[in-house]
Amino acid sequence: MKSASGGLPVTMSPDAFTTALSHYGVRRLGVITPYVPAGDDSVSRFFTESGYDVVSMTGLGCSSPERIAHVPEPELREAVKAVDTPDVEAIVQVGTNMAMMRVAAGAEAWLGKPVISNNTVLYWRALRQNGIADRIRGFGSLAEKY
Repeated sequence: MKSASGGLPVTMSPDAFTTALSHYGVRRLGVITPYVPAGDDSVSRFFTESGYDVVSMTGLGCSSPERIAHVPEPELREAVKAVDTPDVEAIVQVGTNMAMMRVAAGAEAWLGKPVISNNTVLYWRALRQNGIADRIRGFGSLAEKY
C-alpha cells in the first residue's frame, strides 16, 4: 500500500487497532462486525493471532456495503450489549462503512470500558502517524486521552 501511495504514510485498520489497544493494556475483547460468519472468522483469527482473546463476537450479517452503512444506532447499541460480558476488557467494532463512532463513545460512558469504532481508530492512528497529537472530545477515550 505504501508503494501504491507513492511513499506516503498509509493507515490500515489492523495496525490502528493493535496500536490503540496497546495503550489500554487489554487482551480480552468483545468484537462487533458487520459481516456474515466467514468474515467474522477472519476478524477473530486476526485478533487471536495478534495476541488477543476474543471473548465474544457479534456479526450483524449485513448482505452488502450499502446495508452496512444503514445499520441503525439502536441495533448498534444492542450489538454492544450483546458482546459485553464481565470478562470483556474492551469492545472493538470493525468495518469502516458502519456509523459507530457516536454509539461507541456513548457506550464507554455506560460500560466503563473502552469501546473503539473502526473509523475512530483509523482517524486517530492517521493523526498520530503524521505527528498530530490533538486530543478530540466526543469520540471516546482513545481520541481524548491518547
